[in-house]
Amino acid sequence: MENDAIVFYDGDCGLCSRVVQFILRNERNQKLVFCALQSEFGIEFLKRKGYDATRLNTFYFYNGKNIFKKSSAALQIIPFLKTPWRICLIFWVIPKFLRDLIYDFVSYYRKYFFKTQCYLNNGNSTRFIA
Repeated sequence: MENDAIVFYDGDCGLCSRVVQFILRNERNQKLVFCALQSEFGIEFLKRKGYDATRLNTFYFYNGKNIFKKSSAALQIIPFLKTPWRICLIFWVIPKFLRDLIYDFVSYYRKYFFKTQCYLNNGNSTRFIA
């Protein structure tokens, strides 16, 4: 798992579940794996890397070498998506402090706006880490 590109998300968040479903539908070549922050693997992995997995309002992306969080994590995933979505790479021009300010606003209100949770059907899939 150390070399995989891993998306860490809040497994109890409707918005986060929808984002994972969006990525699965629009991914170019199925190179990403997904892990809920609440999972044993997620907690231990992020702890070993010096991050706090109990901060469920933070989205993380591990590219096999580095961990990115918040808006930078989201932007790191764009190259994995199909061509039409790659236009979103333009958001890199927005300063990080501003991107993260917007990210924090959405993160704070996400459970208010997305009360219903979309459970992911991860079963025994190799795309999800339990």
